[in-house]
Amino acid sequence: MNNVNILFVISTIFVPLLLLSLNYPAIETFYEYSVPLNNAVIIQNFFTTPNEFQEVHDEKDSICYATPSMNQYCYKKPKIYDEQNADHLSSVIIGDNGINGELHFDRVGLEGGIFTIKNMALIDEDSALITFADMDYRIGNKDRTTYEIIEDFEFTTTIKKYDSFITHCGNFEGTGATIVQYLGVTTIDDIDYFLTWHTVIIPEDRFQCKYPEIIQYSLKHNFEEL
Repeated sequence: MNNVNILFVISTIFVPLLLLSLNYPAIETFYEYSVPLNNAVIIQNFFTTPNEFQEVHDEKDSICYATPSMNQYCYKKPKIYDEQNADHLSSVIIGDNGINGELHFDRVGLEGGIFTIKNMALIDEDSALITFADMDYRIGNKDRTTYEIIEDFEFTTTIKKYDSFITHCGNFEGTGATIVQYLGVTTIDDIDYFLTWHTVIIPEDRFQCKYPEIIQYSLKHNFEEL
């Protein structure tokens, strides 16, 4: 075997191995995050009646909108009864696709948010700067911990209107997670509020609940059901 043939054999063996080693993190990330997200199902957060979407849709003070995926959602506009408790309001949002969840109104200019959202700062009508942090997040009571985030993390990213992302898992097994969608800003009684709403997402197998990776990777995912 001459030198040319030897070099050819060596290249056919080692070049693929080199490429595989270089792409291994991407392959590993694909199976840890892409596959579970692609196979996940978004489920109802609340029990609703078959006609509830239309009933909310037809109410005088309800607000409806369509997402880029052409799904329509409606919610009852909350009323401010107590000015001292007007910083954080809530409502129920219902989609014509059978998906629903809890809608949050957080006053613009105040620090804070839901779950692992530490802060939201308005950039323009359609985008905000959101800071995610571990926040010592825990689910449970004084006797039992159902789930908690043990990693320390904090990062800031720009979120566009209708962007959706995972904020945290629901248990240690990674068989469910909470997904949040950002809806921009609305004004109620001359007060500007950030709108976010959350529901539940379940994979066929399980999520790799590593932080902040699961949040960061979900920001790149297109949740077409929403």
